[in-house]
Order: sequence, then structure tokens, then C-alpha cells
Amino acid sequence: MRITTSIAVAGLTVAALAAVPVGAAHHEAAEPMTDVFMGGVVQNIEDTEKKLIALAEAMPADMYGWAPSVDVRTFSETYIHVAAANLLLPSALGAAPPEGMEMGDNAFAAAQAMEAEITAKEDVIAKVQESFAYLYSALPTLTDLEAEVTLFGPPSSKRSYVFIILGHAHEHLGQAIAYARSVGVTPPWSQPPPEEAAVEDAPGDTGSGEY
Repeated sequence: MRITTSIAVAGLTVAALAAVPVGAAHHEAAEPMTDVFMGGVVQNIEDTEKKLIALAEAMPADMYGWAPSVDVRTFSETYIHVAAANLLLPSALGAAPPEGMEMGDNAFAAAQAMEAEITAKEDVIAKVQESFAYLYSALPTLTDLEAEVTLFGPPSSKRSYVFIILGHAHEHLGQAIAYARSVGVTPPWSQPPPEEAAVEDAPGDTGSGEY
């Protein structure tokens, strides 16, 4: 049985999700303290996005449908799962939704359908990049971060859901790294410089130790 997390928020149609543009609407500036907090969050997420995209580009196109078992998401589904969360959660917390996004009845079903429909390497990478572009513009517009909301699970603050967005990207970066390593793909940031490659390939070498 595939392990998933149900997000009980306003739904998004599959067609709208697939058509989200890279540019997002202009938003009013957030409160100063929110800017400080969100600046740190966005900086962290930007680093995670760079690694996600670098790994996606390194993964062979014919491995995008690969998964270690039938019970978990494939490589492409994992990436689109990240994209769907990026597009969905900020608007549920009060940010303006991406331009052209229509509301539907079941966001979870729409996200699952998008995972099934967007599977080609180039399309997956493009969708993930679009979702992060929206995320960077949407997060700084969130206000009242201590306000209590209920999206899934018990009630919690908006700030806690911001941490969930951050942790979600990290979680699935780790998953993607495990997938890549399983098929012989080394994350680009863990590749040794050319001058060190010969040394690290020597008998008895255990590698850099980086993930």
C-alpha cells in the first residue's frame, strides 16, 4: 500500500496544476519580523531546490519511472509530490494562489493525478522549478504566523506549517538521494574534484562520506 499524507485543504484541478506559470503574482510586502524569518526559510529552501534540480538532471531519463518497490513513489512521482506541496500549502495558509490555478474539490486526488501525468524528465524538472518559483514569492506574503489553522492533523500555527514545507523538501531530497544512489548515480555535490578523483578511487578508499 502506498504511503501518503492526506491534505484536507481546498483542492486544485489537475489541469490548473499542470499549467502553473513560473512567474507568480506580485504580493504586498510582509511584516518586518516575518521578512527576517522568511528570509532564512527561503534561503534554506533555495539550497534544497538546487540539490533537487542537480540530482534530477543527473538521473537518467529512463530511471524516472523507477522505484525500489511497488509500494512507494517512483523517482518522478517523488519530485511531483514535492511540487504539488509547494503549490498547495502556501495558498492554504493565506497566500494568493499561483496565477491560472483553479480551485477544485479534492486537492489530494488532483496531486496524485499530476504525479501520474507528469513523468518525463524535462517536464518533471520544469514543474518542480515552477513550484519553487511560486513558493519563493508566496512565503514572504504570509502574515499572522502564530494564528492557528487546521490543514491536516491537529490544529497548529501557520509558522509550524512553514516548517513542514521546509522539512518536506528536505525529506524528499533525502529520498531522491537514496533512489539515485541505489541505481549508481552519485549526487553532483558529492562528486570529488577531478584532481581528487584518482586518489578517492584508490584501493581501500571509502569515499568522501558526503551523502
